[in-house]
Amino acid sequence: MPCNRVRRFVFLWVDRDREDRLRDPVARHLDECPDCRERAVAVEQMILLVRTRCRRQCAPNGLGERIRSLIESE
Repeated sequence: MPCNRVRRFVFLWVDRDREDRLRDPVARHLDECPDCRERAVAVEQMILLVRTRCRRQCAPNGLGERIRSLIESE
């Protein structure tokens, strides 16, 4: 699997939201390619940092309706 294709899937790979058909080819590529492996490690560290430092908060009341309204007015 070429690097440019692996890079499209790095976030999914790190977030463990990977499709079965991509799991092995991406894993093999990361084992063989230091640049892509380094990128995957950096993404993993960033995701971990965000998860540990940022609290989950609910969206403000009415936000969904305001977004739908803006989209419909476009």
